[in-house]
Amino acid sequence: MVRILLEYLLPLALPTAIYALWLLRERRRAATAGAAVPGWEEGPWFWLALGGIALTAAVFVATALIEGYAPGSHYTPAEMEHGTIVPGQFNENNKSPVPGAGPNRE
Repeated sequence: MVRILLEYLLPLALPTAIYALWLLRERRRAATAGAAVPGWEEGPWFWLALGGIALTAAVFVATALIEGYAPGSHYTPAEMEHGTIVPGQFNENNKSPVPGAGPNRE
């Protein structure tokens, strides 16, 4: 759940949240100076949405480049062994961590 928030919702909503904080500060300034108060409706909504989408895309690209396993690594699926489940895992150099697991190389 935290990963969903950090990878999808936070980058998408961050430009709007920053704009909301800026607008709140400007409204306080305008109120103390006696100037016209900027309206929420007059915001740069297209640019905020575009910025959120671009930031989310940048997070997707960064996640794809940083996370993951080495090319050519071998995936051993989860299996039952002696009544317990051995979770699936990736191994480099096509070596299987569990004897008897993985592709049959006879």
